[in-house]
Amino acid sequence: MSEVSVDAVARTMRVLLERTGRPLCYRDPANGAWLTVDAETAAEASGFLPALVVAGEAVWREATGKGFAVEIVRDAKALLGYRLGRIGAGTFATVMLAAMEAINQVARPEAVVVSDLNRLWSAATSRIRREKAIGLHRGEEPRA
Repeated sequence: MSEVSVDAVARTMRVLLERTGRPLCYRDPANGAWLTVDAETAAEASGFLPALVVAGEAVWREATGKGFAVEIVRDAKALLGYRLGRIGAGTFATVMLAAMEAINQVARPEAVVVSDLNRLWSAATSRIRREKAIGLHRGEEPRA
């Protein structure tokens, strides 16, 4: 698998988010304030895209045991303080489908609640760790 274009994912994600017709919201854990952004801002590499792709990667890793070799870079000017630097593995289709599933899991009728992606990611990674621990206990070979 080769590197996936962040720009192509961002462009497609923008169109997808526009078509949902729902606002994208984030609840700041520090003060409880809600931030609502449009699809264009949300889909930027310095917007919500890092959270969407990382959550999608957790969904994909849980299903297949493989990730996307996502590189997230600290960026003080980014919406959440991080920018999506690169997607080093996978295919465009798998990255988009996994991110779409993650979005579907946190979508509410009134909005896509991006801050809920953390809960999704935490739950998926906990299940992955638990599965690996059970497999190692049984003497199975660890998955990549």
